[in-house]
Formats: sequence, structure tokens, C-alpha cells
Amino acid sequence: MTDDVGDLVAQRTNLEVLRSRLGAQLASARAVAGISQPQLGQVLRRTRSFISKVEHGVRRMPAELWKIADELCDADGELITAHTELVQAEQAYRAQCRASRHRVSRPVGPTSVRLDVRRKIWPVSAGVGSTGCQDVVWAPETLTDEVLVEELRGVVARLVTVMGRRKAMQLAGSVLAALSGLDGDEYIRVAQAVALPGRIDAQVIKNLAVTLAVCKRQEDKLGPCQVWDTVIAQHQLVCRLLGGDCPEQLRKPLHLLDSNMAATLGGYLIDMGQHEAARGYFEHARRAAHKASHPALAAYAAANMSMAAFLRGDTPTALDTAAAARSLAARTEDPQLKALAEQMAAAAYALDSKYNLCMGASARAHDFLTHTNGSTSESLTYWVHHGTIDSQSSLFLCLLGKPRQAVEAASTAQAHFDRTFVGSWGRCQIRLGHALVLCKEITEATHVLGDAASHARLSPRLTQELHTARALMQPWADTPAVKTLDDQLQACGLLSSRSV
Repeated sequence: MTDDVGDLVAQRTNLEVLRSRLGAQLASARAVAGISQPQLGQVLRRTRSFISKVEHGVRRMPAELWKIADELCDADGELITAHTELVQAEQAYRAQCRASRHRVSRPVGPTSVRLDVRRKIWPVSAGVGSTGCQDVVWAPETLTDEVLVEELRGVVARLVTVMGRRKAMQLAGSVLAALSGLDGDEYIRVAQAVALPGRIDAQVIKNLAVTLAVCKRQEDKLGPCQVWDTVIAQHQLVCRLLGGDCPEQLRKPLHLLDSNMAATLGGYLIDMGQHEAARGYFEHARRAAHKASHPALAAYAAANMSMAAFLRGDTPTALDTAAAARSLAARTEDPQLKALAEQMAAAAYALDSKYNLCMGASARAHDFLTHTNGSTSESLTYWVHHGTIDSQSSLFLCLLGKPRQAVEAASTAQAHFDRTFVGSWGRCQIRLGHALVLCKEITEATHVLGDAASHARLSPRLTQELHTARALMQPWADTPAVKTLDDQLQACGLLSSRSV
């Protein structure tokens, strides 16, 4: 992938972050001002659905409406400033796209034809990897050259011959879904490899790996529904390449990518509350890791299998898979992966009501992170740090009936978090709020959970954890603090009424 394409991917990721952040700012300012989505929509002459989509970062709103919203919500210009920053970033991105097209285009005549490949070459089927999540926005703007368009048509024609028209259209759509951010040549490279797996090369695998890495970072900021379709399309491509006549020397890196993608999809399913479906992906990930003789990926898959079992309440499986993760992680030089394996053991011990064993495993997880040598930025578990360990420990301590210790663990965790990991930060806040409720510190709990409300929309799992904490407050439902929290949850679309 060229430096230009890498810059475009980074810029587009930044745009998604800015849109999500602006939407969250609007939701927060509106909630503080005591304004509902329908009320704001009425003032702006827009529907409640429109306001909800703006707050989720999937719809734009004109500058003049942001000015009205800022004044109505008494935001002191913060919404206007954030919107201006987004507009400037969008302008910079479009300028970079134009510059990139100019450098890579091939002259084919006096004019260059811009073609939206999604509509004119192949329609992306809504059924490809569909989960009811919102559509991922792809960027075909690099495909401006008639020569590239003709090459793509040739690829599709070969697919039609081999697979039939309907399946060929779906598979071609998957190629586009999986490869947002690549320039035209890289689209062609991967598309040709899909049509003729014998043509796969290391660059194709690298392109898929880079796109997966971008999706992982986006998922924490935007939630699993925003990236699911893209990653599952990638995984379908990898499985097709593995099932074809690809060169033997490339099978190992493909198996590695297969394992990483399957584990990633399993994690998304956990966040969507589909624990049984997640188990199948984790098992697939573990088999693929063993085919590639890669203990780190096998450990990662086993650790995820243990977490899925913990969330299902399956103690024997949680214990067994945590033990496997520990054993496999011990064969690597990755301290973050070892810390994760220990923390999954702690989860299994908590489920088994073994307080001392749980705390001992958590302590060892911290030790691995404390005594690390050098950078671990390439770790599969790059997101594991002291904060995530303490955040999970808070959950385990609540399960073990130690809410005061759980409050201390979650409070300590917050000091370690990089808040750009908004999903993980939101989960830590909700766990702190849960522990505070168990300690009957209701007013403080409502403040913490209210602050976490905008993050809870990122995934069904976060929403469910917040609802669980709120349900524990029912004895205090008529207090001013809990009523205020309910208003905030309603403003964020997390409650349909006062009743919980």
C-alpha cells in the first residue's frame, strides 16, 4: 500500500472519530440542557430520527443548524467549533483524494470518467454479512480511470463464468466492502486474486491486514456495528483464497490473517450480545492459528473463548480455555498477551467463587505489564494495560461480593486510560457506576453512569451493562438523582420511559 493510500486511510479514520465525537458532544449538551431529541428536532425542523443519526455520527447537519443547536443547548460555541474542525478535516481529505488521483491516474483520452463502482459495476448486496448493523461507508473515489474500470469488469466476468452471476455480484461487492481505502491498483490486485487465487501475492495479504487494523481501531470509537460488514467481507475473501489454488508459501500468512479476523469477529459478536455465535468464530480462530503454528494467535483465540464462556456463565469451559491461553501465551515473548491470559484466568476463578485465586491471577497480570522489556506496540492485545486489568477486576470483585474493592479497582483503572479508546473507557465508567450502586452510593453512581450514557450506545453489551446497573437502583427510583439519570438515558435513546 502506498504512502498516499496510508495517509488517506488515516485521514478517513480521523474523520470518523471527529464525526462520532461531534455527535456525542451534541447528545451530551442536549441532555445537560434538558432537551429531548424530538424537542431539538422540532426547533431545527428535523425528525427525531435525523437528530439520532447526527448524534451517532452517521448524518451530517448544515452549519446554520449547528449554530442554532449550540445556542439552544447553551454550549458556549463548543458545538460550532467542533463542527468547524470536522469541516476543515473533510476539506483536507477531499484535497488529498484529488491529489492522489492526479498522481496515480493513467491518461485515457481528453477526459477522465468518474464512476461509482457500487452502482455501475456491481451492487453491494445487503445480504453480504448483514447483521442489521448500519452500512459501512466505502470510498470508491480512487477508481476514476476507465482502464481500471475495464479491468474490474474483466475480473467480474471471470467470476460470473466460474460462479454464476448472482454469487459473482455478491463476492465482488465483498471485495469493495473489504478494501475501503486502497487505490485503484490495489483494488485490482485483490480482485484478481479472488477471481484466480493462484495470483495471490504478499501485497494482497498486506492490504487485507492493513484494512483489518484500521477497522479494529475504528470499532473502539464507533462500535462493532459500524465495522462488522467490512471485516466479515474481508474474512469471506480470505476463506475463498484459502480454499483456492493459492501458492503454498502464502498459506501460513493467510491462516494467520484468517485467525486474526475470526477472533476479531468473535469479539464483535460478544459486544453485540451474541455469545453463542462468538464461540464458533473463536474456535475457527484457534484452528487457523494452529494450522499456522502460531502460539500467540492460538493464545489470543483461547483467551477470547474463555471470556465468552465467562459471559455465558460456563465455569468449566472458562477454566479450561483460560488454562490453554496461559500455556500458549507462555510460549511467546508478548507480556500483554500473557497479562490477558492471566486476566481470563481471574475471570474464570471469579465465576467459580475463588476470591484468592482470582486476585492472584490479576496480580500476575499486572506483574507481566510492569516488568515488560521494550515496546509491545505490535501485540495482538495492544489495548491491554494496567487500566483494562483493573477495570475487569472491578467486574470480578462485584461478582465476588466485594463492591468496595470493586470501586477502588475501577477508580484506579480510570487513571490509566487513554480516553481515545472510548469504548474501553465507557465500559470502565459503567463498571465503576455498578460498584457504587452496590455500595449504595446512589448519587455518585448516577453521576458516573450519566457521564457514560453516550458511550453506552456503542454496543449492545455496553447498553446492557448500563441497564443492569440502573436496574439495581430501582429502590431509589423516585429520588431526584435517579430521575435525572433516567432523563439522561432517555435523551441518549437508552430508555423508552421512566420505567426500567
